[in-house]
Amino acid sequence: MTAFQLRTGILSGAAAIALVAMTGGGFAADDGAITIATPFTFDNIDSCNSSSEVGLIVRENVVESLTHLDEATGKPTPRLALSWEATAPTTWRIKLREGVTYSDGTPFNADAVSRSIERMFNPKLDCLNRGKLFANIRLTPKVVDPTTIEITTEKPQPLMPVFMSFLSIESPKTDFDTMTSTPVGTGPYVVGPRSPSDPTVLTRRDGYWGGNPAVVKATYVRRDESALRASMVQVGEADIGLNIAIQDATNPETDFGYLNGETTRLRFSFEGPLKDIRVRKAFNLAIDREGLRDGLFNKDYEIATQMFLPRVNGYNPDMKPWPYDPEQAKKLLAEAKADGVDVDAEIPLISRINFYANGQETMEAMIAMWQAVGLNVKLQPMERAQWLKLVNKPYAENRPAMLIQEQHDNNSGDATFTMHFRFHSTGQQSEFGDPELDKLIDAADAATGDERVKLFQQANAYQQEKVVPDVMMLHMVNYMRIGPRLNFKPDHVSNTMMELSRINFR
Repeated sequence: MTAFQLRTGILSGAAAIALVAMTGGGFAADDGAITIATPFTFDNIDSCNSSSEVGLIVRENVVESLTHLDEATGKPTPRLALSWEATAPTTWRIKLREGVTYSDGTPFNADAVSRSIERMFNPKLDCLNRGKLFANIRLTPKVVDPTTIEITTEKPQPLMPVFMSFLSIESPKTDFDTMTSTPVGTGPYVVGPRSPSDPTVLTRRDGYWGGNPAVVKATYVRRDESALRASMVQVGEADIGLNIAIQDATNPETDFGYLNGETTRLRFSFEGPLKDIRVRKAFNLAIDREGLRDGLFNKDYEIATQMFLPRVNGYNPDMKPWPYDPEQAKKLLAEAKADGVDVDAEIPLISRINFYANGQETMEAMIAMWQAVGLNVKLQPMERAQWLKLVNKPYAENRPAMLIQEQHDNNSGDATFTMHFRFHSTGQQSEFGDPELDKLIDAADAATGDERVKLFQQANAYQQEKVVPDVMMLHMVNYMRIGPRLNFKPDHVSNTMMELSRINFR
């Protein structure tokens, strides 16, 4: 399959420019308002889901965390917490910022932090942050005084200050048992009432403890086509276009690429023919990853061997990409079929609509490669809400054999935020249970320093060699188009957090 064939069918930028031009308009240059064109449907922007693209709206804009990871060093810095110290192996004492209020007028204090932590662990809430970030630990808060709180864990957690950067502390008036689409926090912006089909609008509020950002109002509008989002910025209909595809990122003065911390893969459900490791290996051997990258992306994208980047503790530099070997894939499938495995069964590939630029074209190209070795895969695109029902536990009892398109970011600097969530038997998005892998992950979590890194590297290699839970794809690069009136540059966290306070006008 050639690069030209892979690119066939992608919407042209010129067509999108014409479509935008017909709408006319533009924005006032000096009113402090900006418009952001996004591919995402923000149907549930509860702060409990802020580790996903929901974080683009809420993280540090509406709802703030206890600490903030420095963009350059990755080290935790003060935000709602001023200082912290470990007073015992399993206890951290945290001093909170004084004089802070929520946008609903409620004072920020230790009671609010305690309630927010308990709400995140409330089993009545389908909280993504809990499953993704805190699945292997249970935080127990204890109020010492209005500005001091202690957090204890069952096992020592040397990374607690990093964990604190993912603790989004919403107003104590937030319903404890129900998710909200209008979160209230201590941040510089408020989100108004809206229906799921409406644009999301953030408005700067008075009385924010950190001062007034330059952006007064931010409107997030959904536009599915990458070329349309790019063209909206070009003609002045928007100020920022998110997730611009490579073929549309044609202007070096406005289009900025960045390795965004995301890694793409296809996850196997361990059902039907996918229970057989030979079939899972065949799926991997049938894919020409270099052809996919060079045809639909570019060489800035890195072929992935594991679910996080080299800067993360636990990355194993000795792991190699799967080779492209369709003949070996056919051989493994023939062996499995001879043993009674139904390798001819139709297997759905669950893709997520508008997940990342050229994502749908990538899925179609991979299906063609699988068909070439005799696998029967059918594409089933889904919107985010429907897709999430298949991604997270509890899984349905009649769960079928399927592949699920996924993307995962780990910008914390440590493998624990990936390994438990994806590969431990108790993980919120794990499809299997392997006692040996569980032991390695548990041992790594309890270790520190070089021993921690070594154990996570061993666990990483084990899951790819002995389990084969997925089809690894690429470490992703994002392109963002930024209009000329803004002074802003994206960085590696801009996929799930974009602080409006960092945006200034030229």
